Amino acid sequence: MTKRLENREGHADLVESLLKKAGLTIPGRIATLLLPIVLVAAPGTNAFAQPRAAPQGEFAPRAVSLANLDAFRATSANWIVAAGVTPGRILPVALPPLPGAGVLMNRPAPGATGPLFTTWEHGDLDLSFDALLPKGARAGIYLMGRYEVRLADSWGTRSAALTDLGALPPRWDVTRGAGREAVGGTPPRQNPSRAPGLWQHIDISFRAPRFDGHRKIANARFARVTVNGVVVHENVEVAGPSRDAAFDDERPTGPLMFPGDRGALGLRNVRYKLFTGAVVIGPLRYRAFEGESMDSSFAATHAPVREGVATAFAPDPVGTPDKFALSYDGTITVPTTGVYRFQLDLGWIGPDSATRGVNVGGGRLTIDGKPALLHTGAERRATGDVELKAGPHPFVMEYYKNRPFFGRRDVQVWVEGPGVERQPLHDEFSAAFGPPANPIIVDPQMEPVVLRSFMRHGGTKRVIVASVADPLGVHYSYDLAQGALLYVWRGPFLETTQMWHERGEDQLAEPLGGAISLAGTPALAFLGSANAAWPDSLDESVYRRGGYTLDKLGRPTFLAQLRGIAVEDNIRPAADGLTLSRELHLRAPATSTAPPGLFVQLARGEHITRQPDGSYVVGDRSFYITLPAGSPLPAIRRQNEHDELLLPVKFARGAASVAYTIVW
Repeated sequence: MTKRLENREGHADLVESLLKKAGLTIPGRIATLLLPIVLVAAPGTNAFAQPRAAPQGEFAPRAVSLANLDAFRATSANWIVAAGVTPGRILPVALPPLPGAGVLMNRPAPGATGPLFTTWEHGDLDLSFDALLPKGARAGIYLMGRYEVRLADSWGTRSAALTDLGALPPRWDVTRGAGREAVGGTPPRQNPSRAPGLWQHIDISFRAPRFDGHRKIANARFARVTVNGVVVHENVEVAGPSRDAAFDDERPTGPLMFPGDRGALGLRNVRYKLFTGAVVIGPLRYRAFEGESMDSSFAATHAPVREGVATAFAPDPVGTPDKFALSYDGTITVPTTGVYRFQLDLGWIGPDSATRGVNVGGGRLTIDGKPALLHTGAERRATGDVELKAGPHPFVMEYYKNRPFFGRRDVQVWVEGPGVERQPLHDEFSAAFGPPANPIIVDPQMEPVVLRSFMRHGGTKRVIVASVADPLGVHYSYDLAQGALLYVWRGPFLETTQMWHERGEDQLAEPLGGAISLAGTPALAFLGSANAAWPDSLDESVYRRGGYTLDKLGRPTFLAQLRGIAVEDNIRPAADGLTLSRELHLRAPATSTAPPGLFVQLARGEHITRQPDGSYVVGDRSFYITLPAGSPLPAIRRQNEHDELLLPVKFARGAASVAYTIVW
């Protein structure tokens, strides 16, 4: 079919037959002029062939192999690879290794404290990795061997400083005199650190300094640094190498460097993307269409209401917020031969059936007369991959909207490719829909806040959720219908823009801190046997929510009935603002004996392991569970490829209590 598309004039009969299948009678030679539109509209055909799928991993970051140390220059004996580490929650600076590979470890020892350099060098890059920092750890990573991002155990720090995880430390200039050597430096916006011994995820988007010959014309810049999902830096320039950098000068490229003399450190999942160029569009012309019954054939059924020159994709040329279409044509120039991925987001395509589909909107991109992307309106986002040679290519981009949808008509077009970071081709501040809405943030001030909302968890929308903020900075989200904890986090509370901006859309609240996602399953359940599956949910005939009461500080206690058993669920932050404790108080009806087989699920994760200090580490070293001294030992059982930490409920005189603490 690709060859047929390349030669439209020679296939009038083919086009005419396709139109007949669609219920249209148009002479084939006329229809070939509308071929890109007609082939999309014809049902039951694949004449508008989908762009080829990119090879697996073509746009994925490169992984640094940690099967051995071959990806690094020769170094001292403090650097090793292991299968994992076994630190405890309160173990001082030490990382006992597990035999194997996959984790890079620094274990400084007398005479073995050398740094580690990659064999490859970089300029602009995106970098991501997981770091494990034992108690009291202090380490770092130097981009280009010169510009440091601090790695440190910062758990418990209330006001982030230059010594904390994610900080950009200052330069060091001894010519300034004693006590004045430090120059610059930027602390993180907040401290989203995990507890010692847990894996922490760091993303760094770095842009190298720019040079005109030997003269530097722009400083190095950290476009973004994210720690555990929280942005801690955006667009921060650094004027020169950090203290203790491997190199004092500045150049266009350099290796990654990890110092080896600061303390123990574990690293894994090190991935990177190098960037060397950008995609350019222009000159760009548009045709704007308005009217009823917009669909993929709008150019054949409607006359343009205006035409002109544009600088980017946007709905600005259209005079109406609804029932419009736009067609752009121009030239796109790519810097390197390879496969490029294009993405088209249509803001008016919603999550519900009435707000999506070909009757609501769609679009397509053709390059060199061949299909590169097809948007059917099934989802808000559509992508397409196309192989292009370096240089200019003619293209046509078209999209349409065919119904009111809260006035939204925003459009986003993105591209990425070999050596090209993901970049927008649309006007990010189009006058048609204005700049992005200011986020609506809810944060506690002097007392706790309880906010009802919808919330997405595990791919589903929970619709009976209460999120609770505490002035101590420890927050959680709770599914009232199941008595289930969904998230716990520290830092800022919630963004509620989707709930309250204009008329709202998805009605979702989103945690702002580095949230830990918990199982989201009912905390309490009756099990008929030791092998019975834990329920994902309980219906109202089993579990009936009863609202909540507030204590004198304004913190809620959630109430419910479980098969006649009264449940009080108390979830409280510790005074130091680091952990969250939960106490379940149960009381059976006075006229009956408490039924057997009732359990509390303390945690669920890929793996659960008891630590030497008696705590339990959950998932991929995501968080800990601790129990009060003297508590009975819970059981760890394997169910459906995950571990569960269960504790049987023991009633005495019709009452029972279970308490535990979440540490992250």
